[in-house]
Amino acid sequence: MPQPPRDAPDAHDVHNMCASIGEEFAHAVYFTCRYRGDIIEVIARAVPAPYSPDIPATHVALATWPYKVRKDRTQVEFSLAFDLWLQFDGGGATAAKRGPAFGWNGRVEVPRRSRAK
Repeated sequence: MPQPPRDAPDAHDVHNMCASIGEEFAHAVYFTCRYRGDIIEVIARAVPAPYSPDIPATHVALATWPYKVRKDRTQVEFSLAFDLWLQFDGGGATAAKRGPAFGWNGRVEVPRRSRAK
């Protein structure tokens, strides 16, 4: 049976990530696992005080994979918790500026032809 790598996140890392979200952003994280046909989906929801699962979530993260593919649940939950943390922090892919590249002066960078021979 294949063994997970030593640096793979475990339940302690998931706890630390959820505690970080709670301390920095005052939200609780709830994980829900659903089996739909041949798909497994884990949903992570971040809810504000009074920390009840019935409250609408501020941020949501989702992971899905086929039933026959083996995945470590704690690694998936860590990825989802990290995704929630990035959504709160405004970092990651959600903060990327879309469109063409801009230079230091705010103008669109135009690719120049190489003069090398």
